[in-house]
Amino acid sequence: MKRVFAIALLAVSLEAADHSLYNHSVEIVGGYGFDSSATHLDDDWSFGFRYNYNMETYSMWEPGAFQFAFDYMWSDSYNNVALDTSVTRFGTNILWYADNDSDITPFLMVGGGLQFFSEERNGNEDGLFGTLGGGVEYQLRGDFSVMAESKWMYAGSGHEHLLTNFGMKYSFGN
Repeated sequence: MKRVFAIALLAVSLEAADHSLYNHSVEIVGGYGFDSSATHLDDDWSFGFRYNYNMETYSMWEPGAFQFAFDYMWSDSYNNVALDTSVTRFGTNILWYADNDSDITPFLMVGGGLQFFSEERNGNEDGLFGTLGGGVEYQLRGDFSVMAESKWMYAGSGHEHLLTNFGMKYSFGN
């Protein structure tokens, strides 16, 4: 009987996370970036890190988290030119979670930040960008989940970037 009770406790501990239970979370992501033709950049791989400050919410209209994001695309080649550039982006986002009782939680994000090119060319310049995106998390444990996101970034003059990422998220702090 003790084993059954221990297994039941373990199963309860592996239930879906309530975002308001954990004050903080960190994510590591990897993915692929797509660039608009105005950038004259080839599509390439990317990786990133996220820190989320989670908040208690009472409706889906309230922000569920403030996110600080770092994204990096390396060896991004300019079309038809023997020149590579890397792109480093630092941003902040506001996330809205669709709070539900499921292990699957969709979210929306809006934000902005700064981007830096190692080689500026064809109007790709260091500066500001805006972000609009969304994704989904799947809770593996109360504090651990896998996630997928897609975010569109606009830097003006038709310079658009779409990042698609997959990653892992760890939540902590009560």
